[in-house]
Amino acid sequence: MVKIVCPSCGGAKTGYRIACGDRGCRTGEITCDFCKGEGQVSSEASERWHRGDALRKARVERGLTLSEQAAILGVAPKALNDVEFGRRRLEELVDVGALRCEGIVPVAGEK
Repeated sequence: MVKIVCPSCGGAKTGYRIACGDRGCRTGEITCDFCKGEGQVSSEASERWHRGDALRKARVERGLTLSEQAAILGVAPKALNDVEFGRRRLEELVDVGALRCEGIVPVAGEK
């Protein structure tokens, strides 16, 4: 299996966060959620992430919330969130070909 740099963390493996509460704010290090701290993912996982990112960008350009887009697609918002962040494939949930014909899901390479 071919491994490539994680598209989510750029191979950094970890990131930083700021957590604020009633005792003030503090920084912490977090492991990349997508590659689980490896810095690399399979080419299939990278493709899933890029497709989800394109879907999210298209949704935002149309001015739709995650919940609105999920309702249009007929899926749960959590499932659509998983697709947009590369954890699932949209094809597992809906007939993508039909949605492309209706202009709901962008064709690869189109805005």
